[in-house]
Amino acid sequence: MSFSLSLKAAQRSHLLRVYRRHPNPQARLRAHILLLLAEGYSWGAIAAVLFTSPSTIARWKEQFEAGGVDALRGRQLGASPLWSAEAEAILRDALEHSPDELGYMAVTWTVSLLREHIEKQWGQKPSDPQIRRQLRQLKYVWKRPRHELPESKSARVKRRLRLIRKKVRGLPEDCAVLFEDETDLLLYPPLRAGWFLRGKPATVPISGKNAKRVIFGTIDVDTGRRILIAREAPCAADFQVLLREVRGRYGKRQVAMLLDKASRHTAETSADLAAELDIGFIWLPQRAARVNPLDRLWKWGKDKTCANKQHASIDDQADFFIRYLSTLSPEEALRKAGILSGRFWLFR
Repeated sequence: MSFSLSLKAAQRSHLLRVYRRHPNPQARLRAHILLLLAEGYSWGAIAAVLFTSPSTIARWKEQFEAGGVDALRGRQLGASPLWSAEAEAILRDALEHSPDELGYMAVTWTVSLLREHIEKQWGQKPSDPQIRRQLRQLKYVWKRPRHELPESKSARVKRRLRLIRKKVRGLPEDCAVLFEDETDLLLYPPLRAGWFLRGKPATVPISGKNAKRVIFGTIDVDTGRRILIAREAPCAADFQVLLREVRGRYGKRQVAMLLDKASRHTAETSADLAAELDIGFIWLPQRAARVNPLDRLWKWGKDKTCANKQHASIDDQADFFIRYLSTLSPEEALRKAGILSGRFWLFR
């Protein structure tokens, strides 16, 4: 290998610009090495003056001869590798799987986990901003998901809903049609996003204790009338208290109740009492999402009255929850439950 270096005028001019102006000190050092070599200085003198090693001098001389001035710039300190089609393919493939399917001890992708996976597959380590930028370009956003039962769109469920619509249309005009459901209230509050002071932790004081109440409820699909009661347990006896309350509110009017096949509903004592009270049951399909409108009403009520605050007692919380839902106007209740959406399955 030749120990000297010959530069053309343009190359020397270019190296001088790099030496004088380049923001990366490493690039300036490499240009300085080459300029001194071109001036005839020995490797030993260059190594002594610039506090470098002969191997470094040899490496950058070789890279310059192979790739010119551009080869000296290398990657900027701390810079991320250029994104490539290979990296994008790895990212796309990862997003089509859950992390645990690819051997990670996690079930949700985060930026740091994606970075680790891409580095393992690609051999280069991308930066967090790079990954976030690519996720946005692929139309991904960070958001909270919701539960969804795939069976709600199955042929079996659709067929069952058609039969229910037909049955409801065949009821007498003065028959009250009610949806019935239950929800659990826990003293331990759910956490939701809210307004908090910048620079201070967003905290929700809790007592460390927990308790539960079960809210039984119905909503009239025509009038928006709600009947809500709090019980300590979701048992058949508790459900039967609701049946008696419904009969007391509707007098002698015929009632049809749409509900799921929970054991408290299908219990023999519940069926006998419903027959005695002249309340007809119409069974909703099992494990079907967005069929019972009370699910939406429960969620709305919990976000308004339970999130980010622990009440003094579970009874106070249940009373506040029921009072909030009871004070909604009939139109508000029907709208929040989704019955007035124009796409509610019962009225299609």
